[in-house]
Amino acid sequence: MSAALVFAVFAVTLIAATVFYLFFYRTWRRERELKAPFPALWRQHLDSNVPLYRKLPEPLKRALEQRVQLFVSEKEFYGCDGFEVDDTVRVTIAGHACLLILARPYSDFDEVSSILVYPDAYHVRDIESDGLVVSESHEIRAGEASSRGQVVLAWKECEEAAGKPHSGHNVMLHEFAHQLDYLDGTADGAPPLEGEQARHWQISMTRAYEHLRHSLHHHHKPWLDPYGATEPAEFFAVLTEAFFQQPGHLKHEQPEVYKALQGYYRLDPTTLWQDA
Repeated sequence: MSAALVFAVFAVTLIAATVFYLFFYRTWRRERELKAPFPALWRQHLDSNVPLYRKLPEPLKRALEQRVQLFVSEKEFYGCDGFEVDDTVRVTIAGHACLLILARPYSDFDEVSSILVYPDAYHVRDIESDGLVVSESHEIRAGEASSRGQVVLAWKECEEAAGKPHSGHNVMLHEFAHQLDYLDGTADGAPPLEGEQARHWQISMTRAYEHLRHSLHHHHKPWLDPYGATEPAEFFAVLTEAFFQQPGHLKHEQPEVYKALQGYYRLDPTTLWQDA
């Protein structure tokens, strides 16, 4: 075999391998992963720690399990401050995160790469400079999300959320909603939308956001978490918590907002919780 022919074969093989890796490898790997049976112990973790899982019809249960299976296999989990991450932690976090994409493409979480888990609320030191003055602040956080695909969570807050499925707070839903918000490049309170859906979202969300800010300005106590008035990105995350945990209340108080979220998440949680 001539050197030219060897080079040609090598080049074609390299190109084919590159094309496969870039366009087909992820799909092939996921199909292979889903051929493995879903661990029975993981199903127990979902049943115990993801309350909405118990309410799902069988097809949606299987869909959630598949997403959890892929999520756990693809994302890196890291324990912080000596915290040990086990399957209970992984499956609980994955279960809540994947509720957000239960009826959406799993690829919505393709950019999520790592989850850092602290045992409890953690301290964050921020240093800011305006060019002349350097200021330092300290915050205590229960979670945060990054446009670089990183999510940070406090496990104690996750456990509390799992045990209170109808409360207005769920740090896992909140932080992974931010990851969906980042899909269009910015955390602006609106995930990627088009056409009439985008128009309806903008109108209904802007009106509801201003209503919340107006209520707080006049010292009225809103039923929705006031943290949502911080900025549109937080408003979307807080609404996501309410959509999955207090859907009946949200639908009653803000029917157009509920309609917008239902259109985006492609679910109606009121029908899932109706016998709760």
